[in-house]
Amino acid sequence: MRTVFEGSVRVAYSQMYVDSRVQGAAIEGDHRAGQANGLCGAAVEGFLFLVTGMHTGSVGLTIEVHDGPPAVDGRWEEVVEAPFTPRTRTVRLAQWGDADACEFELDPVDHRVRYCAVGMDEAGAHGVVSIGEPPVDRYLLQFWPAPVEPDRVVGQTSDEAAYWHRVARDRPPPPTPRERAAAARAAREEEARARAERIREYELREWAGRLPTERLRRVGGNVHGMRMLDVHLVHAIARVDDGTQREIARWAAHRAYALAGLADVDWIAPALAALHAGLPLPAPFDDSGELWRRLLEDPNVPRTTITLPNGTTHNALQQAFALPALLGAAEPDSLQAALDALCAAAYAHGTDHRAFLDEVRDTWPGLGVVPPAPPESPPPPSPFLPPSADASGDTVSGRRTPATEARPTASAPDPKAPAAPPGHRPPTTPPVAAPTARRPSGKGVASLFPASGPRPRPAGAASSMDRVRMVLVARSSDRPAAAEPAAVDGLAGVPNQGVDPDGDGEEEPHDVG
Repeated sequence: MRTVFEGSVRVAYSQMYVDSRVQGAAIEGDHRAGQANGLCGAAVEGFLFLVTGMHTGSVGLTIEVHDGPPAVDGRWEEVVEAPFTPRTRTVRLAQWGDADACEFELDPVDHRVRYCAVGMDEAGAHGVVSIGEPPVDRYLLQFWPAPVEPDRVVGQTSDEAAYWHRVARDRPPPPTPRERAAAARAAREEEARARAERIREYELREWAGRLPTERLRRVGGNVHGMRMLDVHLVHAIARVDDGTQREIARWAAHRAYALAGLADVDWIAPALAALHAGLPLPAPFDDSGELWRRLLEDPNVPRTTITLPNGTTHNALQQAFALPALLGAAEPDSLQAALDALCAAAYAHGTDHRAFLDEVRDTWPGLGVVPPAPPESPPPPSPFLPPSADASGDTVSGRRTPATEARPTASAPDPKAPAAPPGHRPPTTPPVAAPTARRPSGKGVASLFPASGPRPRPAGAASSMDRVRMVLVARSSDRPAAAEPAAVDGLAGVPNQGVDPDGDGEEEPHDVG
């Protein structure tokens, strides 16, 4: 036997504690739940809640550690026993307010603890012991290794102890391990159900009141860019077979290239032929850096400007928006190919994009008529954000560019733009990202690959989403020169949309798109 503490302990609210958990840890659960005794609460693992007769002041306490069960000393009026398993080897005797009175060591194995008291009724009547006064009630804690057994009352004489024993016995027993496991499982299932409901509500809102197919959820590429242009057409294309999707992709790429004057360029025509033959795209379509360099530096490539579908950017380089259509049409997944090619072609049509998308329906009547969203469902949010308030210039390679070189921000809508169809909600202005590429010497054409150089790809492996840029054309007295490109993740001008079903400003991971 060894005595690890003998002296006075300050108590408040008739409480002191033995704690082997992380210091400052909160008590989880009722410390007396399911017990027969109310003096030594041991229902929380690694923690003992000890009750004293004295409300506020000093009590006498002795703590002993034994190798086996000691004999019960008949001088103690109250004797209770309970199981105790330390969580760590270091055990603290804590006073009210978490001030430690002492520390001692116990092996982290199952123990039995005996709590003995004398003078509880006198201390309860006394109420408060001032500093300097001798203790009225005294206590003994004895620990020894022993298997876990229920707590018990060995002896009881005082009214104070009888009261606390009744309090403990009125408490419901703690849940069994099986009940705790069932409760935890039910909580997980409820969280999964609530999460699924949040995702469902988000999808109904974003997909015009109609849940997307599982394939549409998983498809990559610019599915959300196309969804923002014509969500009903996206639903329709997702329902047709792979062969029809592939036909739509090739048709859209051909229309985009014919519209932008790219179909007859000598190094582009072979790629269109390879697409229709189902072959890998030839160079330079297998290297995005070289592809964009050729597009902007080849004098045989036309330079025409369009007003983007947002109706506010009037000098976008049409060829730069048409170019991803062919890369998209070559995607291995036929649904992604159709959506990527259509999205690029629609942007290449600028403010005529709705007439182009109507032509898709006319060309493939099998797409059917998709009913509009329910009236209570809000329309899909605009893919565009308000323009930057700073229209004086951009920062290029760490320097300030003059306002004449900066990209234009918001301006008046194009008076020549066709009227929007009934129920159409026109998007607002897209953000213009600060350019990051450096301007090379020469004809003033922007460099479209990073400083580290292009990333080679296997033949046919270039992605329609690989470093697609917005290219704006500056005014010039002879040949228009392309301004610095802005790298955009997704089709130029269509930022990626994050998913926030909870509405708390943070994206929540899920399997949409």
